[in-house]
Amino acid sequence: MRYEVRVIGSAGQGSILAAVVLASAAAEEGLWAAQTATYGAAMRSGVSLGDVVISDRPIDFPKTTELDAVIIQSQEAYDDMVKGKPIRLDPECSEADADILVNVKPGALVIVDEDLVQCDLDCNMYRVVSAPIARTAAEVLGRRQVMNIVALGVFQVATTLQFDGKPLISEESFLKAIEKSVPSRFIDLNRNAFIEGVKIGKAALQKA
Repeated sequence: MRYEVRVIGSAGQGSILAAVVLASAAAEEGLWAAQTATYGAAMRSGVSLGDVVISDRPIDFPKTTELDAVIIQSQEAYDDMVKGKPIRLDPECSEADADILVNVKPGALVIVDEDLVQCDLDCNMYRVVSAPIARTAAEVLGRRQVMNIVALGVFQVATTLQFDGKPLISEESFLKAIEKSVPSRFIDLNRNAFIEGVKIGKAALQKA
C-alpha cells in the first residue's frame, strides 16, 4: 500500500505543520511515512504545501506523483491545484466542464473548507468532502490558526470512504502525534481542534 496526501493552503494556514502531524500519526500507526514541504516565494503570502507519502513498507521514492487525497484550505490553494482556468459552480457537475486537479487520481479524496473554497469538481471523478473547517476553528475553539488540525480530523474520518469503512490512521495515533509535534502549551488546544474536526467530518459524511 502506498498512499499520497497533500495539505495545501495559503501561507499562515499551517499546511506544513499539518503534514508533519500526519506523517507522525502514520508512524504511530506502525506505517512508514515521508514528508516534504514547498513554500511560497514570500514567507507571508503565496501557497504553501506539505506532502506525505504513507506506506506499509519502506518508501523508495519520497515525493508525491499521484495523490490519493488532498486537503485544500483556501481558494488560492484550490486555484493552484487546477489545470487551466477554474470553472466553478456547475450545477450539472459534468466531467466535461468540471475542474481537474493536478496530480490527483480519479477517485481521490478531496477535502475542502466549505466557506473558503468555491469549486466545481466533478462529483463522479473525486470523493469530495466539504466541511466548515475554518469556522469551527474560529467559533468553537476561538483560534482560527488551528484550522489545519481541524482539517486533519475531517481527513481522519473521511478516509473511511477509501478503506472499507475503517480509517487509514486511528484517532489515538493522531492525538499522540499532536502531543509530539506542537509546543506543550498548545497541546490541549490542538487535541481539541482534532476532536472537533472528527465531529464535523462525521457530520459531512452523513450529508454526502
